Amino acid sequence: QLPHSPLCSLFQIDNKGNHLLVHEESSINVPAIAAAHVIKRYIAQAADELSFEVGDIVSVIDMPPKELTSWWRGKHGFQV
Repeated sequence: QLPHSPLCSLFQIDNKGNHLLVHEESSINVPAIAAAHVIKRYIAQAADELSFEVGDIVSVIDMPPKELTSWWRGKHGFQV
């Protein structure tokens, strides 16, 4: 999962602003709806989080509204 950030807020979900609903356990085969270019290193703090380095590209597969959660679901390599 990815924490919301000002940078991530700039990305569109799709060209019509639609959200993609994804089940709790996401498969690596779920299509991405956005991509995030990592500008700050992050080390996973829990088993359901991703670690990434500056320069990595993370595929965003779910962007729930901020009032529901502060996390997005993403793919990095073969991890969701």
